[in-house]
Amino acid sequence: MKVTVRCYARFRDAFGEEQVVDLPQGATIRDAVIILAKASPDSDLLVDDMQNIRSYVMIMHQDERISPMDAGSVKLEDGDLIILFPPVSGG
Repeated sequence: MKVTVRCYARFRDAFGEEQVVDLPQGATIRDAVIILAKASPDSDLLVDDMQNIRSYVMIMHQDERISPMDAGSVKLEDGDLIILFPPVSGG
């Protein structure tokens, strides 16, 4: 199955604006983020040494915000879109 991962701001610079990730049936958001992270030397922006999604990563799926802690329980379907945002900063 194929899902699209769209990245914004600093994540776009590190991982590209949009990537299509090939996953097995039953894969989760966590699986997709790990595969995306492994394809870049900047993987530590998204995941830690234990392959957990960093707590500051904002994830959107099906117009719903998904906590990084819950990403392993959200199953994906072919054609799904995941959006990743880095922490917001500014003043």
